[in-house]
Amino acid sequence: MMLPRTLFGRLLLIFIVFGLVMTGALLVVMQVSHRLYHREFDQTVNRELAQRYVASNFLLTDAPLNAATLHRGIGKLAAANPEVDIYLLDDSGGIVASSVPPAERRRARIDLRPVHEFLAGRSAPILGDDPRDVGRQEVFSAAPFHVADCPGDILYIVLRREEHAPGAARLRTTYAVGEGAGVILTAAVLSVALSLLFLRLLTRRLGVLEGAIRRFRDANGIATPPRHESGSASGGDEVDRLESLFGDLAARIEAQMEALKSTDVMRRELLANVSHDLRTPLTTLLAHLETLQMKQSELTPQERGEYLDVATRQSRRIGLLVEQLLEAAKLEAGQVTVNVEPFPIGELLQDVVQKFALAARDCGVALEVDAMAAATMVSGDIALLERVLDNLIDNALRHTPIGGRVTVQSQPRGERVRVSVTDSGPGLTREEAERAFERFYRGDPGRSTHSGQSGLGLAIVKSILELHGSDVAVESQPGHGASFYFELPIVTQPPRTAPT
Repeated sequence: MMLPRTLFGRLLLIFIVFGLVMTGALLVVMQVSHRLYHREFDQTVNRELAQRYVASNFLLTDAPLNAATLHRGIGKLAAANPEVDIYLLDDSGGIVASSVPPAERRRARIDLRPVHEFLAGRSAPILGDDPRDVGRQEVFSAAPFHVADCPGDILYIVLRREEHAPGAARLRTTYAVGEGAGVILTAAVLSVALSLLFLRLLTRRLGVLEGAIRRFRDANGIATPPRHESGSASGGDEVDRLESLFGDLAARIEAQMEALKSTDVMRRELLANVSHDLRTPLTTLLAHLETLQMKQSELTPQERGEYLDVATRQSRRIGLLVEQLLEAAKLEAGQVTVNVEPFPIGELLQDVVQKFALAARDCGVALEVDAMAAATMVSGDIALLERVLDNLIDNALRHTPIGGRVTVQSQPRGERVRVSVTDSGPGLTREEAERAFERFYRGDPGRSTHSGQSGLGLAIVKSILELHGSDVAVESQPGHGASFYFELPIVTQPPRTAPT
């Protein structure tokens, strides 16, 4: 058997099979229910039948009561109502007399427990033994029977002997089948109609989702499915949640694609900038080394020293660029561990300023420290923060003209300390200030008093401070210098206890 290829066809097949099974089960249930109903109806309607027969004195006769007279009396009752079987029972359930010939009886005794329940008034239906068939039980009517010199104690009447009235039986069967067929046909039509509608709605929504997924696969852009108001990750039905999840997935993939595009652009820029930054010092270094090699005997000691000095500076420049590239790559990849500890901010500022004192003097720039919060304890990685100050001071020295001033300052601001590096250079335009912390951004080359910057120093500063939960900002106006600053949290030291 070939199964349908589409989801609609498979679901429709399931509904059809399920409908056929349910129809068969419903027919069986209706037949059983119909039979139980008629049993209960017949027993309820004829509950007093045996009592009425007893009250009619059907055994009233001058002849002595014996087997013959008993059979004659019961036979008269049965002749008036051929649809019932009448039995006279003794106190143990034995059949004393009956309207059924002995040859047609398969039982000689009746179980009296259902009879006693009937006489006690239990609700119908109550089934009792049918002497005609050992394995069958039928509804009945019963009444006590106390007549002098009569061996019987109970009048027992089996109702609904349908084999005695085949026309009635056929009528009941025909009615039951017709009634059941009408109900089932109506239910089947409604079920098929509702099933088709439901399946169409379900498969239509799935078809929309399939189309969106195909467009997502085939198109260059991202095609997201339409969202229902109930379609959220936690609400709506399964199709709604599937649409919502696909939409979230598509949005995430789109963001990742944009990130990949941005990364690719940054990679291209990195290669371009690195090749440019390395080409100049490498070319200069190679040229001076080749000159020293070819003209070593012709150069004076002073000239050889100058050539070696240039080669050394270019080598250091290349080493610094490589170091900054590796540092930026580690920061971007999250491979830098921050070891946070409390330390006095004033000592760090003094150490860094002292380290740059000679370089500032060579540049003709006054380098000062103004640590108003010198003794204040702050929290952070002292080695990484030293790197931040190194880059800020180096950037300030490169952009400050001879005779200018660079000031490193710390100021308490509530629960934080602001650390700033301020220069008296040419300042920054608004665009330059907004892009100052981008990788490889150098601004106007004419603003720098020294060449050779890589454009990575301020980007490294921003990445390190982000690891500390802080940020770096700049305040500047063209012609009025620039001030780069960041903030660190103050650490409250617990009071020292006096030795006992």
